[in-house]
Amino acid sequence: MKRALPGTGTVKAAIDTVLAEAAARGRRPTVTAIERLLDIPHATFHRHYADLIDVHFRSRIPAPAQPATPTEPSGSDTRTEANLSRLRKENTDLRRTLALYEEAIRQLALENDALRSGGTVLPLPTRSTPAPPAPS
Repeated sequence: MKRALPGTGTVKAAIDTVLAEAAARGRRPTVTAIERLLDIPHATFHRHYADLIDVHFRSRIPAPAQPATPTEPSGSDTRTEANLSRLRKENTDLRRTLALYEEAIRQLALENDALRSGGTVLPLPTRSTPAPPAPS
C-alpha cells in the first residue's frame, strides 16, 4: 500500500526546519536533510517537489562567507597540506600494491583454470628439515 505524499505546507515546514537547524549549527543546508526528515526517497522528492526546492529552498540558502583579504597560511593550513601530501603518497602506494595483487590474482586464476581443464600438476619435493649435526 502506497503512503501518501506530504502536502506543500508540510514540505515547506520541513524546509524551514532544515534551514533553521543548519543555521544554528553553522552548516550548509541540504536537500538530502529535507528528504530524510520527510522520509521520502530522493527521486520521489525531486519528481514531486522540484518547484519548492527551487523557490522555497535554494533561494534562501545563504552564500558562503568569503574572506575579505587573502591571508598567510596558518599552522592549520600547513598541517592540512602536509596531511594531503601524506595521503596522496599513501594513495599512490596503495594503488601500486593493488596492481601487484591484481596481477597475482590474475595469474592464480589462469593456473586454476588450467588445472581444472585437465592440466598436469607437478608434484613439488617435500621440504625436509636438515638433520641436526652429529656430536663430535
